[in-house]
Amino acid sequence: MRIAVLGGGPGGLYFAALAKQLDPRHEVHLWERNAPDDTFGFGVVFSDETLGGIEHADATVFARMEREFARWDDIDVHYHGSVLTSGGHGFAAMSRHRLLAILQQRCAEVGVRAQFRAQAPAAEVLAGGYDLVVAADGANSQTRQRLAAAFGPEFETRRCAYIWLGTDLVFDAFKFYILDTPAGVMQIHGYPYSRDASTFILEAHDDVWRRAGFAGPAAAAAQLPPGRSDEASIELIRELCADVLHGHEITGNNSRWVNFTTVRCASWRHGNVVLLGDAAHTAHFSIGSGTKLAMEDALALAACLHEQPDVAAATRAYEAERRPVVASTQRAAQASLEWFEHIGSYTGQDPEQFAFNIMTRSRRVTYDNLRLRDPQFVARMDQWFAAGQAGGGAGARPDVRPPMFQPARIGQLELANRVIVSPMDMYSARDGVPGDFHLVHLGSKALGGAGLVMTEMVCVSGPGRITPGCAGLYSGEQEAAWRRIVDFVHSRSAARIGIQLGHSGRKGSTKLMWEGIDQPLEQGNWPVCGPSPLPYSALNQVPRELTEADLAEITGQFTHAARRAARAA
Repeated sequence: MRIAVLGGGPGGLYFAALAKQLDPRHEVHLWERNAPDDTFGFGVVFSDETLGGIEHADATVFARMEREFARWDDIDVHYHGSVLTSGGHGFAAMSRHRLLAILQQRCAEVGVRAQFRAQAPAAEVLAGGYDLVVAADGANSQTRQRLAAAFGPEFETRRCAYIWLGTDLVFDAFKFYILDTPAGVMQIHGYPYSRDASTFILEAHDDVWRRAGFAGPAAAAAQLPPGRSDEASIELIRELCADVLHGHEITGNNSRWVNFTTVRCASWRHGNVVLLGDAAHTAHFSIGSGTKLAMEDALALAACLHEQPDVAAATRAYEAERRPVVASTQRAAQASLEWFEHIGSYTGQDPEQFAFNIMTRSRRVTYDNLRLRDPQFVARMDQWFAAGQAGGGAGARPDVRPPMFQPARIGQLELANRVIVSPMDMYSARDGVPGDFHLVHLGSKALGGAGLVMTEMVCVSGPGRITPGCAGLYSGEQEAAWRRIVDFVHSRSAARIGIQLGHSGRKGSTKLMWEGIDQPLEQGNWPVCGPSPLPYSALNQVPRELTEADLAEITGQFTHAARRAARAA
């Protein structure tokens, strides 16, 4: 088949080479508007997982990349004069310039027809003469823009400004430097990508960025000709980061301040046109490389094209395979970028707590996952946390357990650990009275070792129930039944038990969940109330609009229920 590829970045080049390699009969034509030796940016990062896929798909490309790699396992957090290191992370980086050269060479070897310094025809024009058009034309994709109605792009611009630079300071690990500047907190993301150079990214919240004096230079940078860097900002960064650079140089490569924009598309395909890499999606640089995602896309699309019977099936399979992976990456990236947007909220923490938070900010890396990667790092976190719990008094011996199992205090309430269980409504009470089911249900959670077991929602009145099966605490019989459960929990476990008090409002007088969730009772209905005479749904009854006197009465019902709960305790 005839394949057109728009964009000669790593994603486009890699797909072109793989497609031609998998079936030499394909005619693969690639356009790139820049020169073959033009590149913007410095290093690109790959995880061990991604590299495994590249090695399996094309051992020649992998072998050439491997000779270029700068590898590291450690992440160093430089914070308030301390350095905390977490190991076992397994990443590799290389020069973007060298990666492009390797992929260009591979395309030439397998017979891809590549045109550089050439503006490609529009995708919709190419679609008439080619079987497949792959738009790998980057985050500012013209293809996505022209076919926006089909692809349904959404753009979310974030609140931190960053600038991508290089330095001749060769880092020995991935580095986070937290800078306390007169303007506020800034952070450096740095990593080596060759024997003599590293990537150096400075990031700051927009407010900090403006206070630091970058707004003027950045405004001028927006008018810079293509390929020019914001030299005024770079000079100011040299001064701000002098203690990090130790006399080493930083350089730009079309470097200017930008705010990261997350790109999401409702669809990645339209007819025989398909989006790849940043044209389809972006993910914040703090959790990995857009190049990594683009090359994974390329690998998946080439495989689907080879395995599926036609282009339509191949592009469907490609999107079905990659979309969940990309969505997961974007969720992690969103959590990470939001963490950095609010980094000032964390810079009052102890170094250990801050380091743990920055390592787990994306929610992909957990306590247990860190313990697998670096047991010593987690042990240090546990020791720090336990020492804080011991209070540092004379002769205090820290109980070194994972934080989840350390004691906790909520006001005057002391808990044996930090495990809190909050069951859902069980709809198993009779006339609001909890029975043996509740004793077993809540008692088993307490016997299981939780520090605090919370009841389901307990209603403060009969008309305040959602269903006939809802538990209550508005009668002496109910109070006695709850006391029985509380006595069991306190006598047979170290757990504490708490109660949730509630009122159904307009949602009341409905069937048990398994009989028809939120559906009105067929018989035995009771009147419901609400802040306005609007039904919960079209099927539910119209509630009585509450007066001030009604609200005072309901407030009193909560008060009486709370007093019954206190007596039951």
